[in-house]
Amino acid sequence: MLKRDLMWPTPIYHKDFPDSKNLNKHLFKLIKAWSKKDPTVEKTNSNGGWHSPTNMNEKKEYQPLINHLFQMCTEIFKDYGIEPKVGLGNMWANINPPNAYNKYHIHPNTDISGVYYVQVPKDAGCLWLEDPRPGANIHLPRRVPNLPRPLWRVTKIPPIEGRCIMFPGWVPHGVEENNTKAKGDKGLRVSVSFNFIQTPNDENQTHLHKATY
Repeated sequence: MLKRDLMWPTPIYHKDFPDSKNLNKHLFKLIKAWSKKDPTVEKTNSNGGWHSPTNMNEKKEYQPLINHLFQMCTEIFKDYGIEPKVGLGNMWANINPPNAYNKYHIHPNTDISGVYYVQVPKDAGCLWLEDPRPGANIHLPRRVPNLPRPLWRVTKIPPIEGRCIMFPGWVPHGVEENNTKAKGDKGLRVSVSFNFIQTPNDENQTHLHKATY
């Protein structure tokens, strides 16, 4: 009888934050005002997407979100077998208007990366994650339909307001085009991204600049 063991798993975590409706109202107002003040930072954002500076973790007004992120990542470090202490390397906001997307990329020098969804209009596009193993992306045989999820080469994760998704920073990923028909502010896909890193026990956890992105 044929048996299968799944080796070298890649953990993908998600969590719905409590009271996210009020939190997201607070975040949307702050991020929208920020986008009017500072020009976009050119990173993976494409076709009109706005990317904030990566020092969002230094701004006290975002502390309610930061607290949730630290709690979740601390749980992940424990589950994934990474010794504490958890440090926040950097953090930034994203606004994708209709037709905007984020290109294929990874986050070097990072333990755990992720995204939190502030506003998600209908048809705003999925987060997609690619199998990080080089061999799996070199040999691409024709596959039968309805494969179990652990055998997929690319996984698409629909965004949900108030949900946070975290994964190892070396997992290749990107964001599909925002194809919403909503107009004005309602058509904006707004999210917050970040990089967590392992730090020495005597180092400040919140204000670090060691993550690369």
